[in-house]
Amino acid sequence: MKPSAADMGKRVSVRVVDADGSTRDLVGTLVSPTTVKRRDESEVEFDPAAISHWRVVAMTSQKAGTGAPMSVRVREIEAAAACTWPAEITVMSGGWLLRSSGGVTRRANSALPLGDPPYGDPDSGVEHAVAEVVEFARLHGMRPTIQVALPVYAPLDEHLAESGWEAASEHHVLVHDARSIGVREPSTLPRRWKLRHEDQPSEAWRSVQGRDAEAIIMSRWPADYLSLWADDIPVGAGRLAISDGWGVITRVFVSPASRRRGGAVAIMEELARAALSSGVERLALQVSVDNRAALGLYARLGFRHHHTYRHRVHGALSAQETPSADKAQGG
Repeated sequence: MKPSAADMGKRVSVRVVDADGSTRDLVGTLVSPTTVKRRDESEVEFDPAAISHWRVVAMTSQKAGTGAPMSVRVREIEAAAACTWPAEITVMSGGWLLRSSGGVTRRANSALPLGDPPYGDPDSGVEHAVAEVVEFARLHGMRPTIQVALPVYAPLDEHLAESGWEAASEHHVLVHDARSIGVREPSTLPRRWKLRHEDQPSEAWRSVQGRDAEAIIMSRWPADYLSLWADDIPVGAGRLAISDGWGVITRVFVSPASRRRGGAVAIMEELARAALSSGVERLALQVSVDNRAALGLYARLGFRHHHTYRHRVHGALSAQETPSADKAQGG
């Protein structure tokens, strides 16, 4: 038996026997039935016929956001989030991931330092890395943007600020343990409410919050698309995507007319159950520092602040650009 599409998003260990009889052990996230993505974001292809054996790596029950140095934990979560929100074009330059997706969402149209602190381990120094980001953005017709995780890359953030890069948005990254959220059975929901799971962002799911271009980004990675229905009308939505042992939650939204009735809590609890059913106990999400309602909800559910990231853009902000321009749940 070989890895299949059903195993995508899981952390696996694959032993491959090469033509010369030597063996290789590939450990990382399965991104296709023939490709493993390592922690450094490099992808290694293998011939399924050359597999001697493989297994899904069992995740420990370690509390979310603990068990490793802060710099390692931050980079792990940022890499998992990037993996589950995949850009159309990605280029790895040293420890920096360059991303372009036609201008839709800053997360999919920015450079993401993932290498060693304090500057993300660029190939030829931070100035060269920044210049490469500017050139990459020019080639792809987008605003030069760098996503800086704090406090890990605080020196990089300071360097960018001193060089005139403006802070365009800021998000908190929150973590929680799935077993501590999924406490209510779906049967306890109001009778007129129903929860539905899909493996693609359907028309009904998108009708809650829209933006087809984001649906294209999301569809590049397997995910659970949960919708909340009231009297056969979709009124809420949420997305769970799994990478490297993390259940990354995005696009949690409830229609204004249906808020303050427990719908968001029901969505979060159901996404936690979905993560547990996939063998994942650690959850992460990203929310704008300005979204007080969402921050209040997640705090009540027990989510803990892990770190913050900031989008810095090249040059002064225009009148149309604001620090909260990105969706809190979608980035």
